[in-house]
Amino acid sequence: MRVAHLTTVDMSLRFLVLPQLRSVVELDGEAYGISAPGPFVDEVVAAGVRFVPLEGSTRGWSLGDDLRAARALWGILRQIRPDVLHTHNPKPGVYGRIVGRLAGVPLVVNTVHGLYATEDDRPTKRLGVYLLEAIASRFSDAELVQNPEDLALLTRWRISAPEKTSLLGNGVDLERFNSERFTAEERALIREEIGAGPDHVVVGVVGRLVAEKGYPELFAAAEGLGDRYLVLAIGPDEPDKPDALPREMVAAAESAGVRFLGMRDDVDRLYAAMDIFVLPSHREGFPRSAMEAAAMGLPVVATDIRGCRQVVADGETGALVPVEDPDALRAAITAIGESAEARREMGVKARLKAEAEFDERRVVEIVLDTYRRAGRSKGLARLLPPAPPAGPFPQIRGARPEDAAAVAGLHAEIATGFLPRLGVGFLRHLYRALIEWPGADVLVAEDQAGPVGFVAATADTSAFYRFFLRRHGLPALLVALPRLVRPSVLRRAVETLRYGGGGAGAVPAELLAVALSTELRGRGVGGRLLAEMEACYRSRRLPSVRVVVGADNAASLALFRSAGFVDAGEMAVHAGEPSLELVWSE
Repeated sequence: MRVAHLTTVDMSLRFLVLPQLRSVVELDGEAYGISAPGPFVDEVVAAGVRFVPLEGSTRGWSLGDDLRAARALWGILRQIRPDVLHTHNPKPGVYGRIVGRLAGVPLVVNTVHGLYATEDDRPTKRLGVYLLEAIASRFSDAELVQNPEDLALLTRWRISAPEKTSLLGNGVDLERFNSERFTAEERALIREEIGAGPDHVVVGVVGRLVAEKGYPELFAAAEGLGDRYLVLAIGPDEPDKPDALPREMVAAAESAGVRFLGMRDDVDRLYAAMDIFVLPSHREGFPRSAMEAAAMGLPVVATDIRGCRQVVADGETGALVPVEDPDALRAAITAIGESAEARREMGVKARLKAEAEFDERRVVEIVLDTYRRAGRSKGLARLLPPAPPAGPFPQIRGARPEDAAAVAGLHAEIATGFLPRLGVGFLRHLYRALIEWPGADVLVAEDQAGPVGFVAATADTSAFYRFFLRRHGLPALLVALPRLVRPSVLRRAVETLRYGGGGAGAVPAELLAVALSTELRGRGVGGRLLAEMEACYRSRRLPSVRVVVGADNAASLALFRSAGFVDAGEMAVHAGEPSLELVWSE
């Protein structure tokens, strides 16, 4: 397995994707980091990653430099021949996807760290950014989106195909960013190093010194905080950025008492010295610094924008304030700063939220699983990371293409339902398509002899049917043709295709089938399969999932109700055969 990650600068390799690169090395694969060289290359290489410098890669906007970088990337990819090219937006996510596909990389994956335009931006900016994303996404096999608001926008406007687009989220090292690593004595010593006394309220921000991070508003807010508050600004200069902070602004803030600590690699120690973390950004994808602070048990004051809304639970783990409003920012800081009890309660809740939602290990596994899913759809399983080690008997795992025959056989044994009447050959094509399609999840329960149970679900049944007909429709029709000559079977087949996802207004995600071998029934394996499938719903951030069951199928109805599905009404997929619709909701 040979995986290359493409970013603009080495800082991104080090601080954004190093856990993902390291995971490839730990699986005995070859991990490549491609970016402009810089001061963090040694740390990247020390993790076992092979660094490749990219000529022309800059953070500024320059068509000439970007074309030079794209040309250099072509040569690099033709030389190292990766199995996977994983690009990261903004700029490498555009030219990287296109060059990767044209250079013949088998699998191209992109992560959207935050769209450079939102629905609040001017129309011309939105059009340009969305158009570039729409073009570039046509060259990828999978799109991972860090923020659920970006995901909704990308799929709603079909900027990215929903069947290959999924939520990644973001995460940090919860062991490193843990306040319990620091004793009270160590915290007092760190505060002394930065000039803070025991009665100071230390307010800190970690971010590049650009206006977009909200520094002008923070400096204005700091003017009215009083001597009890000490404001720390931690982050590097960005002189190439058009919104870089003017030197006179920085000098004035220093004169007013703001402490500028520059780029630091010990931010965990500095978080330990803080009482409140602030992030008054104008635009974010899914801010890492705010997650780190939350993991350190700090209340977070941030702007009410995409990304920050995913980190801060307003009034519980911190506060959300309007963008570019220094008065509101100052008021939120002092409201929390004047109450040690509020800081403590918010900090505890912030840590709990981080443990539940911001674990980087989950992000790494989603990335690796995305490689597996997308690779299966292109017949590249041998090039991709192995599945996680087997669990207790019977093992539950993701289905592989070679499981299609066994799964079809299990489904064919179901006494009720229409699809078994089309024959096991048809079912084999159906489940082959389900296993291939990135928008579906198929899990199998396996013992020493092979699959003994399965569950299958799709994120969008109508979209899956279109994929199935396009990719497998003709061979499936040929094997089912002898049965379709019967009018009753043909009628039900047409009704099934017309049913699709259930029609306008229906829940698109659907649990299609669950089946067990006879000897496993009544042993709790069906419940385990449905519980594992629920984890799939949650990883895809599906708000609800439907299942349709024959009204007289008491055993299946009981199983689904025990798994959290609730009755949603009656329907008839096939004329004269009443069914019940049940829905699971997040």
